[in-house]
Amino acid sequence: MDYIKFIKFLRYDFERSNKKYPTIKFFRSDLILIFIWFWSLEKMYAKKNVFIEELIDEIPKGFGSRPTILKFINYAIKKKHMLKISDLKDKRKFNLIPSEQTIKEFEDWAKGYKGF
Repeated sequence: MDYIKFIKFLRYDFERSNKKYPTIKFFRSDLILIFIWFWSLEKMYAKKNVFIEELIDEIPKGFGSRPTILKFINYAIKKKHMLKISDLKDKRKFNLIPSEQTIKEFEDWAKGYKGF
């Protein structure tokens, strides 16, 4: 792999994609948000439920406290980048799913990584 080419591509991507994709910029602004973003997209593409409590348990403890993680989840919901949906089987549980805009921007952004 040409690492210099890859690094230049990443640097260019950060400059360009933050302007072009608001959800990408939002999720890349903090390590906890990156984890929420990737984890929820991974579960969505695997057609699995993303329960908020399960997500909190999956985030490494060194990333932040439970209240901090909940703050970021609620902020993503408030910005409409994530949706909080009551589970059909257990009304005490909530699913966290990426919004249509988040999914579309992720898929458009990911096309830039072909070949790496």
